[in-house]
Amino acid sequence: MTEFRELETLDELRACVSLQQTTWGEGFADIVPASVLQVSQKIGGLAGGAFEDGRLIGFVYSLFGRFEGIPAHWSHMLAVEPAARGRGLGRELKLFQREAVRASGIGTIFWTYDPMVARNAHVNLNRLGATVLRYVPNMYGSDTGSPLHAGGDTDRFIVRWDLDGPETRRALREGSARSAERLAVPLPDPARVVPRPDDAERDGDGLPGGDEIFVEIPANVESLSPDRSLVRWRETVRDAVSTYLRRGYEVQSLAANLEADRCFYVLRRS
Repeated sequence: MTEFRELETLDELRACVSLQQTTWGEGFADIVPASVLQVSQKIGGLAGGAFEDGRLIGFVYSLFGRFEGIPAHWSHMLAVEPAARGRGLGRELKLFQREAVRASGIGTIFWTYDPMVARNAHVNLNRLGATVLRYVPNMYGSDTGSPLHAGGDTDRFIVRWDLDGPETRRALREGSARSAERLAVPLPDPARVVPRPDDAERDGDGLPGGDEIFVEIPANVESLSPDRSLVRWRETVRDAVSTYLRRGYEVQSLAANLEADRCFYVLRRS
């Protein structure tokens, strides 16, 4: 049975550092040391873990402060050890974090994720009900020392999670049924899809109009080699999403056609 609780001992904090190194690589420049994890807890932050048989197998870490003019937590890191992945522990850690932060009187958590990672987009938008605030190009720089980033740009979505907001409550209430619906959609009308950089024909800036637009991302970006075509695909997503956000669109969800193995952000004019 998995136990979710805050990290309590120095050994547990050090185990969190070790799991960071396992996840991002020992050369990762932004490992959070045990001392900072401990101090963060003392000033209102959260370092929580998933334990099995007393051993840390996953963690979530957030700092307390102000963002967008409100008191909030900024969720900086979440990781699950390789052998425990695919069991939904990432979402369970977020739900543990939600309850702990709510209990402290805070109603909002912000965090970032890579817009090109469909797995994370599905959890954050479809299964948790977070909303996209903005697109930040290369937020953490291109040389983090982590093989996960492969020397590429660290573009990020900043998302807001209103812990008792209607989207959050709907996502948590409808759970896997709502999630399954968004992962079994027909392919969208090509006229409403932003062309990928390798598409043969692109008209003008390649950005269709209308109230609902689809921006495609890789179904599994980790399986693709970090070559020029993937870089150009990221640039296409960056330019399209940034433009639509400036035009008043909102990123609503991630939709996927499982048979074709294709994933799309759904953007709607607000």
